[in-house]
Amino acid sequence: MRADSANQMLFMTEYGSPNGQLSLELGVCEINSTNTNCSSITGSTASLGNASGAAAETVNEINGVYTTYSEVGKRAVSYRGVENPWGNIWHMVGGALLVGNRSSQGGIPYVCTDYNYSVSLTDNYESIGFMLPVSESFISAFGYGNPKYDWVYMPIECSDTANNILPIGDCLWTINNLNGTHMILNGGHYAFKEKDGLFCYAGDANPTQYDRAYGAKLMFIPKKNTIYNNNIAAWTAKMGG
Repeated sequence: MRADSANQMLFMTEYGSPNGQLSLELGVCEINSTNTNCSSITGSTASLGNASGAAAETVNEINGVYTTYSEVGKRAVSYRGVENPWGNIWHMVGGALLVGNRSSQGGIPYVCTDYNYSVSLTDNYESIGFMLPVSESFISAFGYGNPKYDWVYMPIECSDTANNILPIGDCLWTINNLNGTHMILNGGHYAFKEKDGLFCYAGDANPTQYDRAYGAKLMFIPKKNTIYNNNIAAWTAKMGG
């Protein structure tokens, strides 16, 4: 969750907007969905290094058929070296759970306080202090609850006045009166078109559920690196953590 929020914060600072598709490019979001995994092969933005932009070409594979695309909507994007921050395939948000008790609308997000992630709510998870809305619609407002987690950008409102351009440009999928613990997914996938984005979320799947459109991102955490640890400590102090 912290890594996702940091990238979201950095993106908005750099581009002056939360709308990644409008600011950068659509990403892989216009691949016709079939009853199989339709995500594209990763690595096509490698030539960009840590720069932001779009691949010249991205290869898609469906049931052994390979197709090379160069057009907008079917080629991968990269933000600061992170390929497919939206589109192509949902990624599970590490260290975050969505919990409901039948009376908490779309559920309450909880954040893990250390690296001991779990598929069920444990003592090392803390509430961000507000409920997600019950909606499958465009996000109109981010929430603020627990001041300790004011860096979490999660929706508190979806509205008919919101769309794929303003105010956020991304969608939310939740379950009405969620009961139980669900994982939080981010980014959208290959067929969601303008609904994908850096702030596109889904909370309608439990942690043991699998799907052809679900994936994850790996992140290397150099715990023994002094510079890294000092930077994290300084950032944590500034964030009030």
